[in-house]
Amino acid sequence: MLRKSIERHPTRWYGFFAVILSFSMSVFIPGVVYAEQEGVSEGPGVDASSDSEKTAGGAAANQETDVAPTEAQERELQATEDPLAASQARREVDRADDKPTVEERTTGFDLYGSLRFRYQEQQDEASFQDSGSRAGINFDWQFREGAYFFARYEAGFNLITGIENLTSGKGTSDNFESSVFTRLGYVGLDIPGFTVLSGKNWSTYYAISELTDRFINTGGSASGTYNAQTDGGPTGPGRADDVIQLKLSTGFLPHTYIKPFDLNVQFQSGNPIPFGDGAEYEGAFGISALMTTQKDFTIGLAYNYAKVDLENNPSLRDIGIKGDAQAAIIGTRGFGERWYAGMIVARLLNHETTDQGIYFDGWGTELYAQYQLKDRWWLAGGYNHLKPDSGQDRAGDYRVSYGVLELRYTFDDFRRMIFANIQLEDSRNADGTRDGNIYTIGVRWDLAKIGWHPSASKN
Repeated sequence: MLRKSIERHPTRWYGFFAVILSFSMSVFIPGVVYAEQEGVSEGPGVDASSDSEKTAGGAAANQETDVAPTEAQERELQATEDPLAASQARREVDRADDKPTVEERTTGFDLYGSLRFRYQEQQDEASFQDSGSRAGINFDWQFREGAYFFARYEAGFNLITGIENLTSGKGTSDNFESSVFTRLGYVGLDIPGFTVLSGKNWSTYYAISELTDRFINTGGSASGTYNAQTDGGPTGPGRADDVIQLKLSTGFLPHTYIKPFDLNVQFQSGNPIPFGDGAEYEGAFGISALMTTQKDFTIGLAYNYAKVDLENNPSLRDIGIKGDAQAAIIGTRGFGERWYAGMIVARLLNHETTDQGIYFDGWGTELYAQYQLKDRWWLAGGYNHLKPDSGQDRAGDYRVSYGVLELRYTFDDFRRMIFANIQLEDSRNADGTRDGNIYTIGVRWDLAKIGWHPSASKN
């Protein structure tokens, strides 16, 4: 009954979500302003050699108190997909604390990897599958205290698919490229309060959309991050291709209550338009801004724009493009020692496509929450909904609409775990057909880092 009401009156329900967001702000932010600041302590089981266990949400600067992350912050920082944000957060902690709780990182490199597999069943079809395994190398050169040149290359690999190709005699170069591919690759400069990089990296838009992109095996379908059946690289909202990014982190807000304010900007040029038959975007631009309180309540906004030249590429109208690609998103999250909750709402224009590659305008909503049941057991749940606007006839009956329930057993917080989830499907393809529910069990196992770093003594 609730679902039917949402489908018939989407505007009313987006207004309802906006009211909830406003109420959350009115409850959390005043409570932070008038609450006494609490000291934090380092959580147990922290691997001091890992640069992927802290994100911008868990860093604090210009504090007179201990700035070491809490156990809850450590856990959520491990959950992020963006290793650069994690690395920068560690540096902010080191810069802010006169007596760092961990040994300061210096020039050196790290090799890392994560094995991720699943067994999945849908409509009487079942198989073992790859689920985002990756391996990479990260390099840092500290050329003066607190300042770094950095570089990273991260490859994704489909081990099960690769083995199947080899054993079946299909081990061609094309099959190899589909089994091993670039996820990230960039070089950059990081100095206190400012970062610049060039290459392929998680976007400024993802700084907001990742607030709900937390499921192990699914999710992220309604935010516009992985648009037009890609990783978000060409248009720029996901793992942006050929991007130049600038990040400014400033503490101009009262640091007793607000952590450093993050402003992120990115630029792209000449990337192909998905399903565009060789046509390219003239240029793309992204911007995002995040504010996080000392109580770990975050609110952020992002906008991504890619210029489309319809005058010189009129055939793009045949795939539903009527103008420039635009994506705007607002997101919020909060978390504590045993819980996490996040929500995003996105407005998407000439940005998303149906399963048949036809572009449409629409609204997307994602909800995500998790709770620690007991010890190592966690329960997560959420909802993804993306539907074309009324009047988008070429989109047919297409919509994304599903709920997810997930149970996890963790061995090392979110770095190593086994999980089981069910994706309760109410999505439709453009022709009106439906896919059944998806049942999955899987494993995520981050490997121990191998690297080399000189002494952490000051230069």
